[in-house]
Amino acid sequence: MASLLKIVSSQYEALFGTKADVIAQAPGRVNLIGEHTDYTGGFVLPVAIDRNIIFAASKSNSDVIEGYSVDFEGKAACTVNNYDPAHEIGWFRYVLGVLDVLGKAGYEIGGFNFVFGGTVPIGSGLSSSAALETAVLTAMEALFAFEIKDTLAAELCQKAENEFVGMNCGIMDQFISRMGQKDHALFIDCNDLSYQTIPVNLDGCDWLIIDSKKRRGLVDSEYNNRRKECEQALSIAQQILPERKIETLQDVAVSDLPLLKPDCPKTVYMRVKHVVTENDRVRSAVKSLDTGDSDLMGELLYASHASLKDDFEVSCDELDMLVDILKDSDGVKGARLTGAGFGGCVIALVQTDSCKSVMAAIESNYKPVSLPDGTKAEIWPVSISDGAGMIETN
Repeated sequence: MASLLKIVSSQYEALFGTKADVIAQAPGRVNLIGEHTDYTGGFVLPVAIDRNIIFAASKSNSDVIEGYSVDFEGKAACTVNNYDPAHEIGWFRYVLGVLDVLGKAGYEIGGFNFVFGGTVPIGSGLSSSAALETAVLTAMEALFAFEIKDTLAAELCQKAENEFVGMNCGIMDQFISRMGQKDHALFIDCNDLSYQTIPVNLDGCDWLIIDSKKRRGLVDSEYNNRRKECEQALSIAQQILPERKIETLQDVAVSDLPLLKPDCPKTVYMRVKHVVTENDRVRSAVKSLDTGDSDLMGELLYASHASLKDDFEVSCDELDMLVDILKDSDGVKGARLTGAGFGGCVIALVQTDSCKSVMAAIESNYKPVSLPDGTKAEIWPVSISDGAGMIETN
């Protein structure tokens, strides 16, 4: 983080001639297990990682909001309360979305200057968008002297992405970016937003993130279609099980699936089957962390990937290739795609003494024909970190 902080701080001073008043950071995340369950009211088990967005800002004493993205090497500007969801600069929409929901929630935002940069790979499934949203909100709290409770902060950032940007994501990404705890996963019930901190302690094993380098834009992907199919499944479950209080798909048990199958279109049944079995896998994963059972966790990871590939149909050739390589490598307990799919990253649980050989196997065997010649997967160990916070306040 130190090198990124130096880059952002220096760029701010170069552009605006002074040090920033506030500098906030928010991390990306990797979800250990529980995919496409957050927006269906289910369970997830994410961790915050040591890849961040750093957002530096100062009041401008005007009604102008002007800023610069280090990663996109571009400027953008608007006036206060003139927030256009169709703004031509894509990254600026995420900033504007947060400002828009804050204003509508009654928080007064004035003009300010900003610079931000990040180490969360864009389009990798590690939630660079939620990290940016959370960093913006955290900086605004310090800059304009208000304080928002963590759960509400996550909800506001989710609302910015849902209603302003147009991406119907669940709340997991913003929640973990704001509330992550070092060396712990958060077991989140996305129905009522209750959560438990779970120590991540599987002795003799490390978590690896493998970036396939296959990129996707979620707003333009099949993600929103999956959400609609899950909503259809919920409606059918409510009709088939009228004696039960079915508020979300969390309320549907694995034993209910045979009852739903005759009334569900084939595709809708596949979707609900994934969500319901994935919720069970998350519960089992929490138990595996409690007992230190790395073998069980590995089995759950492989089962999750198979379900995401075959039932939810959000995997791709590149992710499947990585999981197959990992299955054939000694010392790998389990692996699966992480994030919304259609590209991005795989997470793997690997015996510590096998990490180097596993990395070598990926480097030797990952040769996706769909990507430019010479494309290599990027691999790094997971360092589980704290959530958003202030770095400096001047």
